Amino acid sequence: MKDTIQELAQTQSSDVQGTSLTAYGLQPVLFLKDIVDAAKTQLYFANFVGSQQAPEGVKDVIVPKRKLYEGKNGLSDNTSELVTANTAMTFTTLDNLDSVTITPTTHLSGYAITKYALRTNAVNLVNAAKEELSYGIGDILDQAIATALGNATSATSTVAGAQVLYGGDATSDATLSAGDVITTDLVAKAKRYLGDKYFYYRATGYGGAGTGTGAETKVTSTYFKNPWPNSRDDPYTLFIGLSQEEAFLKDSQFVNAAEYGDDSIVQNGEIGMYLGVKIVSTPNIESVASGGTAISGGSTAGTDVTRCILCKPKAACVVVWGRKPEVKTWDYPEQDQVRISLVCEYAIGIIQSDAIVWIDVADA
Repeated sequence: MKDTIQELAQTQSSDVQGTSLTAYGLQPVLFLKDIVDAAKTQLYFANFVGSQQAPEGVKDVIVPKRKLYEGKNGLSDNTSELVTANTAMTFTTLDNLDSVTITPTTHLSGYAITKYALRTNAVNLVNAAKEELSYGIGDILDQAIATALGNATSATSTVAGAQVLYGGDATSDATLSAGDVITTDLVAKAKRYLGDKYFYYRATGYGGAGTGTGAETKVTSTYFKNPWPNSRDDPYTLFIGLSQEEAFLKDSQFVNAAEYGDDSIVQNGEIGMYLGVKIVSTPNIESVASGGTAISGGSTAGTDVTRCILCKPKAACVVVWGRKPEVKTWDYPEQDQVRISLVCEYAIGIIQSDAIVWIDVADA
């Protein structure tokens, strides 16, 4: 184990001694041993997306998927009686199945604390290190899921991928300006996009890695998307940033409607349900400052921009674990240390990119 930890933080006694103070021998000082904790970013995305475990001895996990049900637009429907000799019905080629390959990779983190630091410190440094590692891997995973959802394959004229909407009258991140904030109307529109079999795209795949501009174009024939239903086991979920939460909480239309009337489980960050959509506020959502590289690519952001994500999380994304997080502690006598490590293996895969709608909006 000691030769495999790639990210081992060295903790000397000076690192954990705290702020200096002035004390006198006859004036007692009380040192409390309970740490006043810092704020922790909760897990938001990881609570919603799918999760799979790779069995022991397996390197790759293949997730089979049906790209789209053939339905009326793809299935050969024979309506005439086959009365002529040797006449056969028209058979449909079963070519709508595909798969996604996900390969869990190793993630390693750790702390090395000297025995001197442990002996001369008032708090339990080993427990503090374990808490740091457990929190750290959760935060890393959550932000990785947010990035994966925000960077999924975007829709083109021939690919039913993720669709993108913009606040106000903007047609790109570059044309977003102050005031182009999220609205309840945008939520309603994004919900329609997610549930419709028709989809919209922008020139050159704008909203993904393209550089095109202009209004969106509706695809109404030849290519279709999955008409995702809003189901109880995988409900529509809208992930927003703190600026968008503020905008909603100031909107009477949202506040009056964002109520739970059933026994649904409320996850971390949920601020209510609107039009049947769970609204989750998280600081882990993708954002970019004004003048920075636009999230949609190919330009610079016209203002501070956040990419909100409406999706069916379990259909859109899955986390595959090769090894769930393991925390270990052991003596390292060569340097008179105690070492604490966290090791895990995972990877994130986008399964159905048309189960995602991006809403790029100004923060204010």
